[in-house]
Amino acid sequence: MLKMIMKQGMSALMMIVAMIAGGVITRLAIPTDNVADSDSTPYANVQQQEATPSPTASETIPPYTPLPSLTPSQTLKPPPTFEPATLTPQPSLTPTVTLTPTIQLDVSIPGLNGAETPTPSTTPGCVPREDWTLTYTVKRDDALALIAEQYNTYVDELVKANCLKDKNLIVIGQVLRVPGTAQPVQAYDCKAWEVLTPFNGTVTVAGDGPITFNWRGPDAPKYLIRIYRPDGTVFERLVELRENEQIQASEDLRPGGTYTWYVYPLDNNFVQIPCHEGGPWQFTKEAAGGA
Repeated sequence: MLKMIMKQGMSALMMIVAMIAGGVITRLAIPTDNVADSDSTPYANVQQQEATPSPTASETIPPYTPLPSLTPSQTLKPPPTFEPATLTPQPSLTPTVTLTPTIQLDVSIPGLNGAETPTPSTTPGCVPREDWTLTYTVKRDDALALIAEQYNTYVDELVKANCLKDKNLIVIGQVLRVPGTAQPVQAYDCKAWEVLTPFNGTVTVAGDGPITFNWRGPDAPKYLIRIYRPDGTVFERLVELRENEQIQASEDLRPGGTYTWYVYPLDNNFVQIPCHEGGPWQFTKEAAGGA
C-alpha cells in the first residue's frame, strides 16, 4: 500500500515540474522589443489606433479557383467506305462430252418368243437319241411343253433326247428329235359358231364407248377378229386363248353406219385351223363424237 502511495506521489510531482518548465519556456520565447514598447508607450498606441481609421468590413471574396480544362472528346469519324472487291472472272469450264453407248435395238434375247438366235450348244458328252428318227423344227412362239404335248411325251424326255442345256431355251429353226414314226395330225373340234354380242343385225350400238365382241366356236389357241367399216376399210385384232374382246368405238370404229365382222380360228403358227370362220355378222352404230 505504501508503495502505491509513493508511486502516485511521484507521478504528481513529475506533472507539476513539467508544467513549470513549460511556462518558463513559453515566456522565454516572447520577443523583448514588443514587451518594452507595450510597457513604455501605452498611450501612443492608443492614440495611433484612434487616429487610424479602422478598415470597413468588406465582403470576403473567395479565392478564384480555375475550372478544370475540358478534355476534348474524340471526334467521331464517318465509317469507312468499303469498296466491293473486284471479282476475278473464273475461267469457263469446257464441257466434257460424255459418250453414251448406243442401244442396239436389234438384239434378240434367246428363248424369248422364239427369237432367231444361234442354236445353243448341247450338253458336253451327251449323245442324242438315235432311235428317235422323227424331227420337229421349232417355230415362233413354240415351247417344249407344247411340243411334248403334241408328240405325247414329256419335257424332260425331249431335253435328254436332244442334249439340251436349258429346257426353257429353244430357238426358231432349231431341229429337235421327237418320238414317233409320223407327224401327228391335230384334231380340232369344229363347233358351231354362235355370236353373243353385239347381236347380229342390232342397230342400237352407241357411237362412243367400248363395244364388247363375244362369241362361241371351235377351240383354237388364237382368234382373229376382222371388222369391215361402212367405208370399206378393215380393222383387225388378234386375241389369244379367249373368245371375247373389247374395242373402243371412239378410237377404232368412229364412222357411223353398218359394220360387218368375222372371227377366224388360228393355230400357233397364225394359220387357220381346218374349221370355217365365224360370220358374217352385222351391227349398226352411230358416228362417234366429232366424226
